[in-house]
Amino acid sequence: MINIKSSFLCIVSCIGILFSCTSAKRIAVKPNTGGMLEKTDSLYKEIQRLGLEYTQKSNVPGVAVAVIENGRVAWIQCIGYADVASKKPVTNQTIFNVGSVSKVVAAWGFMQLTEKKLVKLDDPVNQYLTRWKLPQSSFDISKVTLRRILSHTAGLSVHGYGGSEQGAKLLSLEESLSGKTKRNRESVSLIMEPGTKWKYSGGGYTLAQLLLEERTKENFAEYMKKHVFKPLGLNHSNYEWTEEMKANSATAYDTLGKPIKNRIFTEQAAAGLQTTILDFARFAELSITADPKKLNKVLKPETIRLMEQRVQPGSSEGESGLGYRFFNLENLQTVGHTGENDGWCASMFLHMPTKSGLVILCNGSNWKDDMRNPMYAAWAKSILRKLGKG
Repeated sequence: MINIKSSFLCIVSCIGILFSCTSAKRIAVKPNTGGMLEKTDSLYKEIQRLGLEYTQKSNVPGVAVAVIENGRVAWIQCIGYADVASKKPVTNQTIFNVGSVSKVVAAWGFMQLTEKKLVKLDDPVNQYLTRWKLPQSSFDISKVTLRRILSHTAGLSVHGYGGSEQGAKLLSLEESLSGKTKRNRESVSLIMEPGTKWKYSGGGYTLAQLLLEERTKENFAEYMKKHVFKPLGLNHSNYEWTEEMKANSATAYDTLGKPIKNRIFTEQAAAGLQTTILDFARFAELSITADPKKLNKVLKPETIRLMEQRVQPGSSEGESGLGYRFFNLENLQTVGHTGENDGWCASMFLHMPTKSGLVILCNGSNWKDDMRNPMYAAWAKSILRKLGKG
């Protein structure tokens, strides 16, 4: 039973739809679309049920969920706490870190370089670099290209990054690439022949971050803010933790449900994006529609469609396009990305044939089985029913 007196109502007009997220303790209410509160959406009810259940019994105190139907954001739910101690609810303005989902957004910036003719997709990356270069290898360094970096087929090392506690002094990009990070002490290097196998590499995206800075002579985070986020209207997204973002941020919680400090990253393209459910739902919507009127010349529609095509080879570990990854979960083929940092988790799944999408942002580490998988299964089932397969 929803206690109306104890609820907190936030209403935001965005993307041509009026959303409302009500969060009181661990409660969410169906958004208002067109002034009518619909109560018949079975997927909405199931996501709400799962959100209430798992925020109560797991150590993930808050979650924001967006569902896209027919290429438009249909509804958003905000469930649970952004901060447990203060009973601060999750709203559609709450800031989350999205971990490795940062890569798919960064890829939009990297693909801008190709449209601006600053980089060619299939040129050797090393030829563009001066501040740091890939070290010599028994493998062919000239085959490390932007296309292969973005699709995880470049044969590069370093799976992921742990970051540093907010307030710590960050390494330079060159120091990170050279393996001076605290957690893995692994440099970015060529560990297999490029173009022979899919192997996930956050290190490749750090190399691409350096590439962008070298070719544009701009700081990566500032470039993304100016050339991607601002023209797309993603006004609450940033690869840096600004003071304004800190004030609106959720608190991150570890696997035991204990609050932890936010992580900051030198390797911003790989793991350092902060955003809201509203902003990221808009990004997901644009990934589906590639509407030139809404893209505002950030990328051409054909560039986005290229990014969403498989790059060969794949492997038993996975397969990717340019930034976007491919999934076959619950017998549903989707494109998108998942991510997790200490205290955070995020997912974006897009089913292109039906122009459908699911976005999940959480402020806890116990996410995959406790939160993401049941919500994804409910969403996938609803898509399969539409296709007559459920």
